[in-house]
This record gives sequence, C-alpha cells and structure tokens, in this order.
Amino acid sequence: MLEIKRRLRELLRISAPIIMEQVFITVMGLINQMMAANAIGEHAVSAMGIIDGVSNIMIAVFAALTTGGTIIVAQMFGRRDYDGAKKAGSQAITLSVILSIIIVVIFLTFRGQMIDFLLGESEDLVMQAGFEFFSVVILSYPMLAIMQTGFGVVRGSGDTATPMLVTLIMNVINVAVGYLLIFSWELNLFGLNIASPSYGVYGAAWALTIARFTGMVLILLFLFLKSKNIKLDRLQNFKPDFSVQKNILNLGIPTSIESSMFQVGRLITQLYIVGMGTSALFSNNVASTIFGFVNVPGNAFSIGVMILVGQKIGRGEYEDVKKTTLFAIFTGSIMFAVLSAVLYPLTGAIGTLYNASPESAATINQVLRAGLVVMPVFWASAFVTPAALRATGDVRYTMVSSIMSMWILRIVIGYVLGVMLDFGVIGVWCGMFSDWVFRSIMFVTRLIRGSWMKKLPVPENPPSA
Repeated sequence: MLEIKRRLRELLRISAPIIMEQVFITVMGLINQMMAANAIGEHAVSAMGIIDGVSNIMIAVFAALTTGGTIIVAQMFGRRDYDGAKKAGSQAITLSVILSIIIVVIFLTFRGQMIDFLLGESEDLVMQAGFEFFSVVILSYPMLAIMQTGFGVVRGSGDTATPMLVTLIMNVINVAVGYLLIFSWELNLFGLNIASPSYGVYGAAWALTIARFTGMVLILLFLFLKSKNIKLDRLQNFKPDFSVQKNILNLGIPTSIESSMFQVGRLITQLYIVGMGTSALFSNNVASTIFGFVNVPGNAFSIGVMILVGQKIGRGEYEDVKKTTLFAIFTGSIMFAVLSAVLYPLTGAIGTLYNASPESAATINQVLRAGLVVMPVFWASAFVTPAALRATGDVRYTMVSSIMSMWILRIVIGYVLGVMLDFGVIGVWCGMFSDWVFRSIMFVTRLIRGSWMKKLPVPENPPSA
C-alpha cells in the first residue's frame, strides 16, 4: 500500500499540472468550436477541423525538438548535469526557430494547392472557410514551434506547473478574443456606442494566432529570466552546436516521423469523411474534440512518464522503469473508466450543445458511445507505454511499430469499413480502435520483455539494493 501511494505521488507530482493544462486546452477548444458552430455554422467547424489536422502534423514535426529536448534535459537532470541541460535546451529552441521559418515559407507558397488537395471535394463554403482559416493560422506555426519546444525544456527540468499556467493564460486569451472577433456585438460605454461586425473564420484564426504569440512570449520570458530549474541566460548556448543538436535529433527525429505519420494517417481518414458530406465531417470533428477531453489523463501521463523515465535513466534506475510505466497505464485506465462512465449517459445531449442537425447528432452519439467503451481498455497501454520506451532511447521500435499499425490497420480497415462497406464515420473509427489494440499488444510486450534495455549504458552509480 505504501508503495502504491509513493508511486501515485511521484506520478501526480509530474502529471497533475499537465492534466490541468490539457483540461484548459480541451475545454477552450470545445468553447471555440461551439462559438464557431453557433455563430458561423457547421461548414466553419468542418473546415477548421481539417486545418487543425494540418496543425497537428506541424506539432508532430516539432516533436523532434519537443520530445528530444524533453528527454535530453530530463536525463541530464537525472545525472545532475545542469549546464549540459541548459545547453541542450538552448539548442532545441535554436532548432525550432530555424525549422519553423522554413515550414512557414513553404506553406505560404503552396497554401492554395494544399487547400485544393484537402478540401477539393467539399462544399464551396467549407473550402472558402478552410482557405481563410489556414492563411492566418500558418503565421502562428513559428510561435507554436518555439512555445512547444520551450514547454518541453521546462518539463524536462521537472517543472510542469509553468507550462500549465502559460497554457491557461493563452487559452483564456483565445476564447476572449475569439468571442470578440467571431460574434457581432454592440456596447454602449459612457454614451459612446461601440459596435463590431463578425469576422467569422478570420476572427477565429486571429484569436488562435494571438493566443499562440502570447504563449511563446511568456515561456521565453520565463526561461530567460525566471526559471529556477533551467534558466537559459547564456547567449553563447544558442549558437548552433551540431554535436548537441545531433543528440536532440537522434531521439527526436524518429518520434517526429512517428508522430507525423500518425497525423498524416489521421488526416487521410478525415479525407475519407470529407467525401461523405458536411454532416459526417462535422460529426467527426465534434467527436474528436470530445475524445480530446476524455484523453486528458492519458496525454498527461504520457508526458509525465516520459519525464519520470528520462530522469530514472539518467540516475541509472533501469529496473524501476517497467514498474513506473505499468503503474501509469493502470492509473490512466482507471481514470478513463470513470470519465467514460460519467459521459456515456450524456452523449445524446452533446449534439444540442453544438446546434447539430438530427443526422449529425445521431452520428456523434454513435461514435462517442463506441469509443467510451473501447478507450478505458486499450488507450493507456497503446500510448503511455511508447512514451516510456522513447525516454529510454528505444525510439526506432516505437516509430516502426506505430507507423505499421497506423497504415495497415487504421487507414486500411477504416477505408474498408467506412467507405467500401458504407458504414460511414463509425466504420472509420472502428479502424482507429483496431489500431489501439495492436499498439497495446506491441508496446506492452516490448516493455515486459525488457528488449529496450539492451542498448542502455551500464549506470555509473547503480542504486543500492
């Protein structure tokens, strides 16, 4: 019992702020979607959902820096090499600036062709909204890259509370500015009548961009001026250092490829749904957002376990990695079960909150009920386990297994069930559920067998028995 309490404290010390952070992100995303659905219409939510898929690919690309920086900093903190951690953090941010600028130039040049590819089969209103939203959101990608990398550096040092606070501020700004720009409004102040028209999808895009800019500025100010764990106050550390960047990218690139292929796969399945009509696309986006809320404990434990395992590897505590990971999987599954039990009876009311048509509401209800049954059983083992394996340096196995699972199961089965057999949105989601099952088997087997330990160095100061 004492051992369980100790592990729970250890896990929650790192993960609790991340859970709060994920809650903020998800709740604000829900509010933004509802505002867009009620003020603009289903076509806006449908278009924004597809562009969010592109943004998720960008986040996956930046994961090369976020994940690599987090693991390197965590391992160095485990070894108490604080100067090395500062150097690694500075180099990760330098890389994020270079990479994001290159991506923005490419996207701005080819955004028209990208929108044609993504939304060419959709209705004209959806395509127009997608182009408007994408043209503005592209500008936020450098801010997103630097912010996410900064979050990774801070978390790797063991501080998960600061990213939580920055995320809270950023998301409040997103909702407040979004409300002012999405809706038309009038205000009488001291006899002066102030009015603003609705800026529609442009308003939603600018609200998101302003929020990301705020988040970037806040995390950089914290790293440069306020952090007690890892203050990046030496300008020479930002001068490109290939040896340090190589270590970051060796860990980060396989994770980035894995995450990118995962997000590309998700985008492909969304493209299946584009051909099913606006109602199906809207239903899928709403269901995805709701599951983003349910996923909060799992996402938080994935990040928390990566930090904990990275620090344990740095200290040479290899034998505790398996126990820490299995405990996180069990705890995450329990939390999923509780959330699913609470939400299952409420799924029918969610369509009403989004002002959904009867057809859309029925599809949303169907997808949510299926997912709430499957998620508590398989999600944590499918996604928390690989996060722990990455922190040990076992990044190539997780990359190959994840890509294989995504492209063989999620994409193929989703296409067969959803498109060929005409099961629609629920068929596409069944392909995703099969992906969860396969990942769970592959990664838990790898963890228990201990294959990830083969390339680890012998610890310099092994823990006493």
